[in-house]
Amino acid sequence: MSLDGEMGAGSSTTLQAIWKENAAARAALHAEVRGLSEAQLGFRPAPNRWSVGEILDHLSLAERAMIRSISRLLQQAAGLGRIAEPGSMEMPPSAIDLAVYNRPAGAPESVLPTPDRPLERLLAALEESRERLREVAMRAEGRVVGNVTLPHFQLGELNFYQWLAVQGAHEAKHTAQIRRIKADPAFPKK
Repeated sequence: MSLDGEMGAGSSTTLQAIWKENAAARAALHAEVRGLSEAQLGFRPAPNRWSVGEILDHLSLAERAMIRSISRLLQQAAGLGRIAEPGSMEMPPSAIDLAVYNRPAGAPESVLPTPDRPLERLLAALEESRERLREVAMRAEGRVVGNVTLPHFQLGELNFYQWLAVQGAHEAKHTAQIRRIKADPAFPKK
């Protein structure tokens, strides 16, 4: 993958499409949070709701958890001989059920955020987790990962391509949440 978030020329069109969607989701997220003040980052629309800063922390924690799942899935697929050259096996589905995914759900404890982190640190954590995701995804560069699955707490059994698609959907879901927070009449002006 290149630094702009694109997969290399040897990647499948499915993997390229997923990565392009993930890069677009990340760009939209950055556009929403760029330049926010500490007061804006820490604003909670209600006592039991996350702030923008907490959402950003949650996103980096969740991406790290997804990386662990994707790494484990790739190890299992390799052990089963389910990573091969294109055309040698059927490409598994990459779509996820967005209607199910976009339903409200509590986050697993392992990805609950910590409040009050500076924006630069939050964005650096997101960049670090994205780079690690790139490294893990590159293990499949130019090959097909067979239909080996691991469970997702909300969507059930997902394959490699679906796990990668969840990453972009997750950021899009929370970017929409950030937009709602910023539209709150009590959201700080600066």
